[in-house]
Amino acid sequence: MIMIYSLIHITDMGNHISLNTINNTQSFYIAEGKIFMVLYDKYFNKEFYPFVADVLRGSKVNSKEILLDNVDLDKHETPTKLKLSLVREKGRMKFELKSEANYKGIKTSLISIGNLINDYFELGIPILSPSKARDSLDTYYKLLDTIFNEKDKYMDNIHENIYIGQFSSFDRYYLDKNKHNSYLFAFRENMSEPYVEYIDKDNMILFLSKSGNNTTELIIGNEEDLNKIIELNGLLIVEGNIVVFNKLNFNGILILKDGDIIVMSEEKPSINGLVISNNDLSEENINAIYNIDNIYKFGVYLPGFIEPKILLIKSN
Repeated sequence: MIMIYSLIHITDMGNHISLNTINNTQSFYIAEGKIFMVLYDKYFNKEFYPFVADVLRGSKVNSKEILLDNVDLDKHETPTKLKLSLVREKGRMKFELKSEANYKGIKTSLISIGNLINDYFELGIPILSPSKARDSLDTYYKLLDTIFNEKDKYMDNIHENIYIGQFSSFDRYYLDKNKHNSYLFAFRENMSEPYVEYIDKDNMILFLSKSGNNTTELIIGNEEDLNKIIELNGLLIVEGNIVVFNKLNFNGILILKDGDIIVMSEEKPSINGLVISNNDLSEENINAIYNIDNIYKFGVYLPGFIEPKILLIKSN
């Protein structure tokens, strides 16, 4: 009787341990699955990206809670919240995402830590070109293709103080500014009068694509007053050359495709932020200063900029 009782007890204990092991594993995977849903799936556009964009644009709130929809929870699970936090550390913006699961009474708490921004934008290099990315050219060109082919991806989340313009049917553009407002004059062959765009906001996002096989040129300022100072803030993406006639102070990100920066002014243009090109530029004519705040502020509108990369998942 004692032997039979002991055998039954050992068998029950084994089943109990086996079941708890299964439930513990399931609880871990549920907690881990929530992390992936937030970073790479359903909740990226719904919860993750809007919060990150606000923080990078200057919001003082650097943490938030995320509650998943009931349909995304296991039927045996008690609903729990995730906590997302952002922090700058050693020149990089990092995320910390805490996830919990309570599966059949087995509780699991995980923390995932990683880099938030695509590596190229946090290298500390003011001018990115193929020669600077020679060890990873395929990845670099893939980023540029993403920017040009998916540029509309985050245009629905434009801040109210930013002007956005996308143009593709002109060959030449003139961008000029008085004390408060900017003006974009657009030309194409056989046009007697330019198309004029009035820009009454301090920050701008301009996508200037080439028309067919024709080259595109953006001319900033005018040659009648070379000492005039032009201050511009934002994101400029140009498929062609940029010609600078005046003293230019640009704060933001400037991206060139199949073009160069041609300086006609007596002083070098100052670019405080980042320059990205698919060709090697004539850098001696540019005063480029790496400015991470300007990169964060306007980079949020670039596809491929926010690219969470998990470095560690550990039990809390």
